[in-house]
Amino acid sequence: MKKILIIAGGLQIGGAERVAANISKYAPKGEYEFHYVVFDGIENVYGPEIEAAGGRVFTFPSPAKGYAAYLRNLCSLIRQHKYAAIHSHTMFNSGLNLAAAWLLGVRGRIAHSHTTRTERKVSSVQKGYEQFMRLLIRLFATDLFSCGIEAGHWMFGEKAFDQKGVVISNGIDTDAFAFSEDARNQIRSRYSLDDRFVIGHSGTLLPLKNQEFLIRLMPKVLKKKPTAMLMLLGNGSEEFQTSLEKLAEDLQVQDRVIFCGGVSNVHTYLSAFDVFAFPSLREGTPLALIEAQTNGLPCIISDRIPKDVHLTDLVTALSLDEEDLWVEKICSARRREGEYAGIIKSRGYGAHQAYEPIYRVYSR
Repeated sequence: MKKILIIAGGLQIGGAERVAANISKYAPKGEYEFHYVVFDGIENVYGPEIEAAGGRVFTFPSPAKGYAAYLRNLCSLIRQHKYAAIHSHTMFNSGLNLAAAWLLGVRGRIAHSHTTRTERKVSSVQKGYEQFMRLLIRLFATDLFSCGIEAGHWMFGEKAFDQKGVVISNGIDTDAFAFSEDARNQIRSRYSLDDRFVIGHSGTLLPLKNQEFLIRLMPKVLKKKPTAMLMLLGNGSEEFQTSLEKLAEDLQVQDRVIFCGGVSNVHTYLSAFDVFAFPSLREGTPLALIEAQTNGLPCIISDRIPKDVHLTDLVTALSLDEEDLWVEKICSARRREGEYAGIIKSRGYGAHQAYEPIYRVYSR
């Protein structure tokens, strides 16, 4: 079997991390042995599943704690296992990973972009670092993968990505994410939701995911929909979650906002929702929105999210400056009948077909 090293950085609950884990999950059986590198201090949710399937997970100190030590660890691992390919998901850090792989004779060297530009100001030092790492990636990558065209252009540059870039759809098990009446009843019973109007959101609790926006909408939403509840799926730092909880208290909607934490059965929760709200400040091609559409949920999303995630008629994109319009669209949203799982699969987002280009590169 060919050994493949996936440098994921983390295997916590999250879209990019789940894609990295899914690559081994849906690979042709018996062809590859998958190893993963993760950084210490990051929750390792998908690791046990990977190891149970025959893979291995190696934990390194974060590169930020010392690049020299990180490279020594990485080079030692590569020498020991003689990988057929290295697949790096760690953004600009991929430049170092691929340079090390080239020096040690690894034939397949892949960089994978999962997001678009940052909304925060970048220092001149950070800009210099990013430019240098882009140069290393262009020099040493045999293949450039991205979740979408915008993410590929941002990470690798338009010319480089247009020349040798490949868009890898964030594949999911579409059958598992299809709407289920049983799952709806199960979750609604667990949280005593009964006939509540449930606004759902799935994403790591982070400022860029903008859950604060949804909490701030709740007083207006409740005037139109007195039965409304907001369910937030996802973990985050204790400090940020506390700030969101305090905001809900300040707005006197704390009894209408449920923090569910990180859940491994997102597909079950989606069936319990009536509408999916996603006000991110930036994204690549978010897995959460593919999952929500597969479930048949109307999706009210930020217009800052790339249009390549508009896979069905369920998506409505709005400016974050139009709060009243968000309230109107959320409150008037209704599930629609349709075989949305089949539609998403036909668009190339079924797990096996989505990841097939990756396995072709590994085999090459």
